[in-house]
Amino acid sequence: MERNNHPRGTRNSRREKKKRVFSKKLAFASILTISIILICGGVYATYAMQHKPKEASELEDNSDFEQKEAALLTKIRDSQKQEELESTEQEKTEGNIQTLTYEPATSDSIPQLEAIKTELATLMTATEKDSSKKTAIKLVGHIKMLKINDQVIGYQPVVDTYTWDYNDEDWSEKTEMGKNTAFVNQKTKQPLTLQDIFMSEANILAVQQVIEQTLLSESSDGNAIIDSILNMPEISLDGTAFTYYSDKISLGLPENPTGKTEITLPYKDIAGYINPEFVDPTAIQGALPEPLDPNKKYISLTFDDGPNPETTPRLLDILKEKGVKATFFMLGQNVVKHEALVKRVAEEGHEVASHSYSHPQLTSVDAQRVKDEVQKTDKAIYHAIGKLPTDFRPPYGAVNKEVAKIIGKPIIQWSVDSQDWQSHNAQAIIKRIDETAYNDTIVLMHDIHPETVDAVAAVIDCLRNEGYEILPSKDLLGKKAKPLHMYYGSKDERPVQ
Repeated sequence: MERNNHPRGTRNSRREKKKRVFSKKLAFASILTISIILICGGVYATYAMQHKPKEASELEDNSDFEQKEAALLTKIRDSQKQEELESTEQEKTEGNIQTLTYEPATSDSIPQLEAIKTELATLMTATEKDSSKKTAIKLVGHIKMLKINDQVIGYQPVVDTYTWDYNDEDWSEKTEMGKNTAFVNQKTKQPLTLQDIFMSEANILAVQQVIEQTLLSESSDGNAIIDSILNMPEISLDGTAFTYYSDKISLGLPENPTGKTEITLPYKDIAGYINPEFVDPTAIQGALPEPLDPNKKYISLTFDDGPNPETTPRLLDILKEKGVKATFFMLGQNVVKHEALVKRVAEEGHEVASHSYSHPQLTSVDAQRVKDEVQKTDKAIYHAIGKLPTDFRPPYGAVNKEVAKIIGKPIIQWSVDSQDWQSHNAQAIIKRIDETAYNDTIVLMHDIHPETVDAVAAVIDCLRNEGYEILPSKDLLGKKAKPLHMYYGSKDERPVQ
């Protein structure tokens, strides 16, 4: 066997050669890496020099900045001159921040001016504190006049912040509005009041009904809190805190089980109870039904004392067949017994209203009994249909101002008495209504009498033959009836004495 022997010198020379090759490669890689780093560093340095933010001190040599600063100040001052509220300028410069404060030249038209000026100063101070000290800033504080309509003017503190952007070389703008606005009644030149907006105790009582229903509707279990809601102290024209907006109003609430301290109501939800002169007209546009056609005849059919499981279902069938909607003034004691029937009345589009709980003459019982009769019926109807009744018919039509105040709902009387409770005769009922009906009237009947139900179909046909359109009483009254008033028709409204 032949051995392959190499001299030791040959092996060493090969090893040295490999080392030299590796060293050359390593040196080349190092040079390449350093070159790349130098190139990138140079590119970055060039970019950084080109895009380096300018210090505030450099702005003095920046003619573009000076031109745009002058243009901005001219724009600000021209804008203030165009405002309807004439003002005077106060200027102050500290470091990079220049403040321009505009105050009304006269204060007679703004009774809350000092409060608005205080809020403006607070807003300016907070904005200045939060502003960068390394860039040029213009703070412009002014009081903006808001013309809601001919009767209401608002005054709101506003701060505009203009910040110089070094990269874009231009001013950016940001506006912050004060939380409070002073609204003034242009007639009286005094701060706006709830009396201006709601006008009367009757209207504020109507709003109370809306508040109660809203709180119940927003609750996860209205039946659990209904007693507390119905016993919640009433809001008042002179003792209720409020925040006015052109399209809504926020009202402070007494302590209540929901924990809410205020409630906000859009004007469209209370359109029938506000003075339209003091709100934005667009906020209530279409909120109320169109007035009844003066060239048509209207009448309302109302039924008292139900519901009755024998007669009311048959009456509902007839009304459905004839396509007529009516108003049912129910007794709470009957509602409790026949909730499913009450629900059917509501689901078929009829109005469910209150007729007390047990039918006493309310003017002959004490105040607590009146309150109980009203609230027990409210609770019964709410439990049945999830809504509180908004209208009330006192038994025997007996009511006075004290009773009406406790009831807190519009009092719906009648102008045509079918006398069904007396005759118990279908033909007599038909004849009586036919002879006494006239335009814009409310007919009294009782759905607990079989003879009344027997007469209803013929009554409807006779009225229609004479040109009447039949409406629920709420629609006849234009959905704006209010507490402390009695209604015999849409043109016969009387304050309760």
